[in-house]
Amino acid sequence: MTWEIGPGVGVGPLRFGMARVELHRRLGRYSAFRRGYSSGLTDQFPDHGLLMLTCDAAGLWMVEVAEPEQVTYRGVPLAGPALDVVEHLRAIGVDPQPDEETWTFADGAVALWVPDSDVDGVTVFAPGYYGGELERFAAGTSSSPPQWSHTVVPGQGIGLVSLGESRDAVRAKLHGGSCWDLPAGCREPVEDTFWEDGLVVRYEAGERVERIFVTKADSVDFAGVQVMPAIFNVVRNTLRESGHPITDGELVLAIEGTGVELWLANTQTEWELPVSAVVIAVSGGGA
Repeated sequence: MTWEIGPGVGVGPLRFGMARVELHRRLGRYSAFRRGYSSGLTDQFPDHGLLMLTCDAAGLWMVEVAEPEQVTYRGVPLAGPALDVVEHLRAIGVDPQPDEETWTFADGAVALWVPDSDVDGVTVFAPGYYGGELERFAAGTSSSPPQWSHTVVPGQGIGLVSLGESRDAVRAKLHGGSCWDLPAGCREPVEDTFWEDGLVVRYEAGERVERIFVTKADSVDFAGVQVMPAIFNVVRNTLRESGHPITDGELVLAIEGTGVELWLANTQTEWELPVSAVVIAVSGGGA
């Protein structure tokens, strides 16, 4: 059985915007993981050729097919040698464009992953989740080395970066990084990634800091508890024993009333996994 790709609509019976719980009901067993500092989760469905579906609060927005023989576009199979697939697409008036290890078409809504000569996977995006150019920006005026130790102050930030601070002020004191120049109507959040500082900073519409992600650090302290680096289950127990009320979620725990969350990257296994990010927002803001 193959599924036809409908740009802006979905893939086969999977429709963009479908609720995650509905996808679970239809497709059965899955394992969840988090991509970097993404607040949405990706589910992998082993009974469907390692199909991967990514959802956010608005529902399904990305479909990844690791076995491209499962999908077609306007009747054209997308498996096999990439140049053959491209030739067949061009024969029906579709013009895929190369970009490093991918070929994209349908205005960027569909991407063929081509690390070698064959198509190894197909990714389909919902409207508003693709496009834009990656931009790099220079370091600020500070000559100090990156700061790798932070103390979390709920409702305020980490000292180095404060909630409500302007984007210009943040960039002025950190060490440069990258961001996406998003097209009009894009639903992706506005944020800067500061690679040397181990931080991602997200901004609201007025370009004021609304969320801080600590993705790498020598030490992150919350109320005397080191929450990064830390083993997720261990620090969870430590926080509870220290009297901090915890709300457990899927791959996340929230320290109640603080706006602080600790994230886990992958579904728990028999191995103890580390905290993947410390997230600071206004209390009750969630991620």
